[in-house]
Amino acid sequence: MQPLLSPEEIATQAPGDVSPNRLPAPRLFSQRAERLRALAGGHAMGDFLLFCARIADAQQQELERLVPLAPRPAADTLKRCRQHGMPPLDAQGAELPEAWFETFTQLVARLEPWSPPVLQSALMSVPGLGRSALDDLARGILRCDENPDTVIELALAPLVGAALQVTWTARALALAEHDIPAGFEDSLCPACGSHPVASIVRIGDAGHGIRYATCSLCACEWHVTRIKCVPCHNTKGIAYQALEGEEGALNPGVKAETCPECHASLKIVSMEKDPFVDAFADDLATLTLDMLVDEAGFHRAGRNLFLFTP
Repeated sequence: MQPLLSPEEIATQAPGDVSPNRLPAPRLFSQRAERLRALAGGHAMGDFLLFCARIADAQQQELERLVPLAPRPAADTLKRCRQHGMPPLDAQGAELPEAWFETFTQLVARLEPWSPPVLQSALMSVPGLGRSALDDLARGILRCDENPDTVIELALAPLVGAALQVTWTARALALAEHDIPAGFEDSLCPACGSHPVASIVRIGDAGHGIRYATCSLCACEWHVTRIKCVPCHNTKGIAYQALEGEEGALNPGVKAETCPECHASLKIVSMEKDPFVDAFADDLATLTLDMLVDEAGFHRAGRNLFLFTP
């Protein structure tokens, strides 16, 4: 007879045929917009989610413009990154791509008619703000600098983040899965080095019940074992929190995975419970869960660029 494995031992084992990395879907933002609209119905933050859906629609249009223009890293760079586990699309150490600003201006033009008053006021200030200030804001977001200089920059940060998402997603789509380092299961994205927004348990061609962390910037996914803290890799004492009542019934596929070692909380969305979940959209729709977990002593580890706050 074989001995039974503990949850910790199960967590450290991974199927040998699991794809270590997944590239973003070409229609990622359109699918996200559909999910956001579905989540908005009857939601207390419905107007916010609907505006986020408009952002995602505009992002899809920009993605389709950028994909044919996105550069592919040099072969020697890709080889070096694979050998040493370095992200080939490094978001923090590389130069800010010129494409990001054109994408930002296009998003502004498409979204201005539907923007809420606070954002409308900030958008009117864009010409006077200057390109260098916006570049600095973009660099700060990529570096996870949570201190924008002005209220205007704070209001603009989600749109700047949306433009950066499109820019890096287009660059990710210029890669092949084997271009991304594998075998370095980490807390950061192996494609661009950014933080995850959440993790997702997939079904279908990815393998039933296999979990991937989803990048908050380039939307690439990397395999992470179950029952394991993504930020600190601890496998002991992991717990799962979920919403109850009506809100829980509306979000059956979302839980917060909490770690007693680093006191971090990262959401896990399950396609087994709801096949239409989107890590980014469902994160936005379950902010109540973040507040409850925060009250229990766990800090939010997921990064959502639509929720940039000082």
